[in-house]
Amino acid sequence: MGQQRSISAGIEERDATTPAMASTLTPWQLRSGYFWYYAAIGAFAPFIPLYYQDLGMSGLQLGVLLALPAFWTALTGALWGAIADALAIHRMLLRIVLLVAAVVAILVSMPGRFVTLLPFVAILALAIVPIPPLLDGYAVSVAERSKSSFGGLRVWGSIGFTVMVLVLGRLLGGQLTDRFLYAYALCLLLTWLSIFGLPRLAERRPRPLLDGLQAVRRSRPFLLLLFVAYLMSSGFAVINNLLSIHVRDMGGSTQMIGLVFAVASVSEFPILIFSGWLMTRIGARGMVTVALAMWVVRFAILSLVSAPWLVVGAQSLHGVTFGAFLIASVTLAHRFVGQENAATAQAALATMSWGFGSITGAIAAGSLLDVAGTYTIFRGVTVLMVVTLAVFIVGNRVISIEGNG
Repeated sequence: MGQQRSISAGIEERDATTPAMASTLTPWQLRSGYFWYYAAIGAFAPFIPLYYQDLGMSGLQLGVLLALPAFWTALTGALWGAIADALAIHRMLLRIVLLVAAVVAILVSMPGRFVTLLPFVAILALAIVPIPPLLDGYAVSVAERSKSSFGGLRVWGSIGFTVMVLVLGRLLGGQLTDRFLYAYALCLLLTWLSIFGLPRLAERRPRPLLDGLQAVRRSRPFLLLLFVAYLMSSGFAVINNLLSIHVRDMGGSTQMIGLVFAVASVSEFPILIFSGWLMTRIGARGMVTVALAMWVVRFAILSLVSAPWLVVGAQSLHGVTFGAFLIASVTLAHRFVGQENAATAQAALATMSWGFGSITGAIAAGSLLDVAGTYTIFRGVTVLMVVTLAVFIVGNRVISIEGNG
């Protein structure tokens, strides 16, 4: 124990900061970092399922490959956050994983079979796990100290995603090539350059490594939020993994797929920009309730339409579904667990949502794709979203009654 505290103190001395130094956190670096990181996602997420399918992967193999990021998030996400908080190495960790991910992304374009592709995808998936929680931890801290909106910073990620899916969709035209992987790697490098000068996140004191996880376990409202995030993300993973295939099966082109994802990203803009105002009007819990209700509507539309341009209508609800849930859940996580456990809270949220939730959605979608088809899968997820909404409403009432009692 003494040796652990000595190591903690040594690292903390290098990577901790005083409150005065913490004020040097600059929003422009986060805006740029968000822009290029989500531009990388825009270069990768819409096209990778088609890439795997064109390589001849079966539905189950496709599901396994798409679930790898979620698998590593579930296995290591909370641990990354706990380590970053306990040792105050947020920026060091962010720099390292971005470089590793950029290099491995190039290697993913080389193998062509499942067995040879699997190790590279696994390494890439592991490297990107800590990136979103660390960026969000910085952004929430900046927003609270400057009395500004987290959504005002995060919207730059949506802008980056939109620009990239439109540009790359047009460049790829009607034929998918591995050029999107090179664009992905380049955007990760630009993210690294953008955030390299970020200051140390906050003042830290030496403490046990898993102290933040204990704070998570003690908060019942946060545990409810984690379960709801798991259910919601299980459904969202279906869109991430199957929507490109759904559109192409309708006769949509690669350019149409880019447009479908771009519309979704653009719909986030007003939600993120005015998230501060929305928080004051309906509160974070109210935003979660609205988001879950609109998820029901969104999946119901996707399960019924038969033309690619009609999918655009469903995707226009992305802002009020994903965007509203993102802002509200990140804010609630920060409030429930506390500033001193900022990275742990976001990592735990990511573990349950983009980890376990995405694993469930990806594996289920991939397994059912060959036997049920996308329409049947989307109908099933519509029912799941109804259940998720009910769990959130009833769970909050139970916790409120017990708290008053």
